[in-house]
Amino acid sequence: MTVLEIGLSASAIVSVIALVIAVLSLKHVRRQADANEKLIQKLMREVAASSSGSVGMGQRLLAMEKRLQANAAKQPEKIDYYNDDEFQPYSQAAQMFKMGMDCDEVARRCGLSRAEASLLEMMQKSSH
Repeated sequence: MTVLEIGLSASAIVSVIALVIAVLSLKHVRRQADANEKLIQKLMREVAASSSGSVGMGQRLLAMEKRLQANAAKQPEKIDYYNDDEFQPYSQAAQMFKMGMDCDEVARRCGLSRAEASLLEMMQKSSH
């Protein structure tokens, strides 16, 4: 075997090794891209759920504000938040936060969205 044949053989072996490494790297990158895509989809679902919870909370707040304005125009009376069915989940949530429960548990037990429970938790912490 001549030097030229040895060089060509070595070059062919190095090329095959480089090709195998490139194919393995491509497969790894594709797996990472798939994992990233799944993560992006999960985050998008979570953002959509959070947004819908925020919208629901905003609608409830607007309804309460209208109700308060209508009641204030009639006569100044004190609203019993603890016995009013519309406010009951919120007063229950406030009590649960005082007892040290976490946001997810309060949301589940009171039938509130995660965003509502989180907002109530922040309001509870800021008032203390």
